[in-house]
Amino acid sequence: MHEEQRMILRMLEEGKITAEEAEALLTALGSKTDFSGSESQEDPWTRLEKMGEDFASKVEVATERFSRSIEHSVGDKLNKLPKILARFPFLGYEESQEFTRVVRGKVGSGEVIPIDLSNINGALRVQGWSEEEYQLTCVQRLKGRDRDLLRSRLFSVPWDDDAEKTDFTLSVPHVSEGTISLHLMVPEARLYSVRLFSQNGSLRVENLKGTAVNVDTVNGSIRLHSVNAQTIQGEGGNGSCEMEGVEAKMVRHALGNGSYRLSLSAAEVDLVTTNGSVNVRIADVVGDSRYRLRTTNGAIKVSVPPQVDLGLSLDLQTAVGRISTEVSALEIARQERRGGGSVLTAHTVDYDSKADRLNLEASSTSGSITLSAREA
Repeated sequence: MHEEQRMILRMLEEGKITAEEAEALLTALGSKTDFSGSESQEDPWTRLEKMGEDFASKVEVATERFSRSIEHSVGDKLNKLPKILARFPFLGYEESQEFTRVVRGKVGSGEVIPIDLSNINGALRVQGWSEEEYQLTCVQRLKGRDRDLLRSRLFSVPWDDDAEKTDFTLSVPHVSEGTISLHLMVPEARLYSVRLFSQNGSLRVENLKGTAVNVDTVNGSIRLHSVNAQTIQGEGGNGSCEMEGVEAKMVRHALGNGSYRLSLSAAEVDLVTTNGSVNVRIADVVGDSRYRLRTTNGAIKVSVPPQVDLGLSLDLQTAVGRISTEVSALEIARQERRGGGSVLTAHTVDYDSKADRLNLEASSTSGSITLSAREA
């Protein structure tokens, strides 16, 4: 046991793990007092690796639960809470009232239509549809029983019905006792530049073509579905990020507490999260593609497409965790275990001569890295 303790302290001195991570590993090590039998003969690196992976897994689960709790507390659950508490008058809570306004109009001319929505109080959703008009649905929920009185406190959408618009810019101010959500539907055949910001609420972009998509939220999840854009960027504080059916030249995104679940095709991808896993399914690789994936506490899983002549270049490393690859015909440049972690640098045979090449760089402080190849 003393040997494992020295390993942990050495990793702390070398800056491979933080003081908090070292404390968690030492605590986990101290709880394992029985190393009798076959377990006592186990490689200490393997034991340390298992403790690190267990620590990362627990952090990841707790983070996902925390981020979902925050998102729901400021979303649907928050909307329902006053109605539930209204059943108990002695608590002093009032019921809430919901108001919906729908605005429709024509989309004017323009090669790229800007969409810039900011909302402190709730969710934002932008969706492409088959209609040639736009439609904005604003749902407000305010605390109180008197609907007439509450109407005077409603946020007034500054868009006129039946008006022609070439710029969808809207900023929702803070509402003290209520939530506001926006759902904008626009013609799917047009090209857009999208910027969404939410303080407390989820962000959704669906069925859209864009030059640039920027999504930022503090508390809430981010989801992109069937989005084709040149660049996709953004940041998230507490909440997951999901992308499905996404095509882009460049994707750059950062999370504080949350996991990535992506299915996409892009020339350049750069993802980083502190607490959460990274799960990426690469749809296809055309030309040269570069993926950089990083997490502090969580596992990284990458699935590459079944392209027969795909070249792979790998630079994978963990501080505490294992690395496994299910890719054949790799030429290993470097493969070693150190400090409970692993390092793997390798490339496929004749990598430089391949027309389609994927350069994958992945690192995890506490968590495993797995690379798999799908069957054709």
